[in-house]
Amino acid sequence: MMQTANIITLTTDFGLEDPFVGQLKGVLLSVNRSAHIIDLCHALPAHDILSAALTVQTSYRYFPEGSLHLVVVDPGVGSSRHILAATADKHLFITPDNGLLPLILKNSDVGTVYRVENATLFSRNISSTFHGRDIMAPVAAELARSMALDRVGPVTTLDCCVHLDLPEPTISSSTIEGRVIQIDHFGNIRTNISRADLNHFPPSAFTEVRIKGQQITTFAKTYADAPSNNLLTVIDSADYLEIAVNRGNAARYLNAGIGDRVMVLMRGKR
Repeated sequence: MMQTANIITLTTDFGLEDPFVGQLKGVLLSVNRSAHIIDLCHALPAHDILSAALTVQTSYRYFPEGSLHLVVVDPGVGSSRHILAATADKHLFITPDNGLLPLILKNSDVGTVYRVENATLFSRNISSTFHGRDIMAPVAAELARSMALDRVGPVTTLDCCVHLDLPEPTISSSTIEGRVIQIDHFGNIRTNISRADLNHFPPSAFTEVRIKGQQITTFAKTYADAPSNNLLTVIDSADYLEIAVNRGNAARYLNAGIGDRVMVLMRGKR
């Protein structure tokens, strides 16, 4: 059995203006008073499953083995969608079955996946609009203090879960075509083009990045490699190609949004 760390990370689209995050923590601590609760992010765009998955996918490895990651971005709350619990890379995950789990665990060493159906673990009164508080939180709290995962419900497989299409870059002999997949608080633009995609070409082949009619020729190691308020590209902390403005907001500068096309042009053939 995997040793749990009694650490629970929270990722939601609740924001901080309403009491929902506090209620979630209240239930967690009512069941497991010694739990260490870490707020990973509560400012995700509402209902943005891809952004939630990327946030957790690029973060969970920085926590101790045995940590539990509770993700409540749940536009289908109260419907017939399932709730899932799974192990991967010696971590635990609880998410709605809405595409989150396969995206989070892409390229991970996935263990067993379960459907959360054991109602004896749930809160006594269950709201049809807040399963994160009334179902996921009490189950997460019990798991974080070493309850066996198989108590949550029947085994399923990742193949049987809902899958969403993650846009993949297209690589040709002299271009990589990708999309904007996330924009952070600073206005930095994360694309779906990874360091591994760029490594199909020698560094000397890079000529420019094109987005929203702009041509960016600065391929930097740090933001400070470009003058203030100038566009640049950089490999971000999760190894994705990022478009940024030194001391500025690239998304606002470019009027860019999720799904916008990004082209990386290379000199010659790979």
